[in-house]
Amino acid sequence: MTGIRYITNDKGQKTDLIISLEEHGRIVEDLLDALLVEERKSEDTISFDEFVNQLKAEGKLDE
Repeated sequence: MTGIRYITNDKGQKTDLIISLEEHGRIVEDLLDALLVEERKSEDTISFDEFVNQLKAEGKLDE
């Protein structure tokens, strides 16, 4: 796995982990996304067309 390296002892057992800052950032972002999905599971949903119409009404999307 890119960005992740294992440190092993003389018996070949993994004892430590080194994670690049780039990979760490991706992992944290994935975790935060998963938490947000879990938090929003019980929220009401709307159709895509209704969402587009709302954006147009708010001037956030061109006709």
